[in-house]
Amino acid sequence: MAVFSSFSRRLFRKQFPLFSFYFSFSTVSPSPPPIRVALTESVGRAVFATRPIAAADLVHTASPAVCHPYSGRASCYSCLAALSNSQPLRAPFCSQHCHQRSKGYYDVEMKANWVAFDDYCGSRGLKYPFLVKRLACMVIAGDARSDTLDILQPANFTPEMVSKMEEEFVLLRNAFAEALIGDDHIAFLTKQWYINVLARIRINAFRIELVGGLYEDLLSLAVASVEAEAAVGNAVYILPSFYNHDCDPNAHIIWIDNAHAKLKALRDIDEGEELRICYIDASLERDARRELLFQGFGFQCNCSRCLHGD
Repeated sequence: MAVFSSFSRRLFRKQFPLFSFYFSFSTVSPSPPPIRVALTESVGRAVFATRPIAAADLVHTASPAVCHPYSGRASCYSCLAALSNSQPLRAPFCSQHCHQRSKGYYDVEMKANWVAFDDYCGSRGLKYPFLVKRLACMVIAGDARSDTLDILQPANFTPEMVSKMEEEFVLLRNAFAEALIGDDHIAFLTKQWYINVLARIRINAFRIELVGGLYEDLLSLAVASVEAEAAVGNAVYILPSFYNHDCDPNAHIIWIDNAHAKLKALRDIDEGEELRICYIDASLERDARRELLFQGFGFQCNCSRCLHGD
């Protein structure tokens, strides 16, 4: 997510062609999504409408650059969809399509013994290192580049935070080395790479909560997302990470039955207006929202709603 110091809602009339482009993510129509990412003076990168967008319109969809299910959840190892009771545990995929799509990095992961790494991260409640492990397996398999997430805004880690990552990094690299994966295949896997990836995951990972079913009514869809029983995993996206935060957003990201994200307009959006989503539960009190945003994303929210004490 594009996190910067000022988050008040506004129209940016001055936009810079330096970082103005279209993303060709799949949509319900063959035309590009009605948005562009631009570099602004106030908040850095931001997403703007290139034409009027009506309330409840699907703005675009996005597949994750990397995702990983939570331990103990009966979720597809590829798309995070719920697994049926008839699917064997030895094949944690919801379909043959997901199995084939994931075969490269899954085969790499199955070569290594992850007991020490998984126990270390699990006992400390660490979730994001599993995304780094998944991305490393994808890079080794040739399914992703080592710089896949470099375009995203990184978190700022203190020296103390970095020192605490030493053990998990060592466990990750050792697992690959002990699996006899060649040095040439893991040359990218340095401590600096690990920290850089984790820094980007830290403030760009989405907590995936599947609402299930079909929600034609936008209000029901938004409420279902907040009231979902439990998250099934985490995922990092490219385009959705460029959306800035607002506690009174004009857009909303939703997951129906897997990690394929849908971005919908919550109200009518004018051409040139910035699209913003809410990173947290917008129903929380102002102080709780601000504390969560500061602890989780590293910024003090100064959106219009927060400034007015709502």
